[in-house]
Amino acid sequence: DWVWIDYHDRINVVVQDETKEGEEPRFLVFEQTKYALEGRMSLAIIGGLVEPGEAPETAARREVEEEMNGLVCENFHFLGRYRTDVNRGMGWLHSFLATGCSKNSEAKHDQPMADEIGAPDTEKQHLKSISMDEMKEAARNGEFLEVQWTATVAQALLHPELDARVH
Repeated sequence: DWVWIDYHDRINVVVQDETKEGEEPRFLVFEQTKYALEGRMSLAIIGGLVEPGEAPETAARREVEEEMNGLVCENFHFLGRYRTDVNRGMGWLHSFLATGCSKNSEAKHDQPMADEIGAPDTEKQHLKSISMDEMKEAARNGEFLEVQWTATVAQALLHPELDARVH
């Protein structure tokens, strides 16, 4: 007998902030606390559950638009599909890097999400834009306290799309 946990698939998205031609990439992250972090502050990226019947990229796009107040990103670079607990299941994590992002002035803000799995999330968070160097430093210093966020951030920073923009 082995404990197996049947849980929803999830997405994590590293979101590149609006960047002008020739500028170093910047990223949108949250400063927040989470219930299981014992009151500690963590940097965080977009995360959410894949709704039943929803494709992971569709979930990633939905979560970015909802959590970033209407931000729309042209490109979602798939970084991989991973188990977060290889002995017990826990669903799959689908990681993405979102680029080509801009504000959608016609977006509807604060849409009711009563039917969404896990809603409402009442944890406090503050959105901020950080440079690529700050993102690397935060990852090195363990400022993303959730291991899934750390892994997705590391994968995004190694993605060829970002390397091409810096050189």
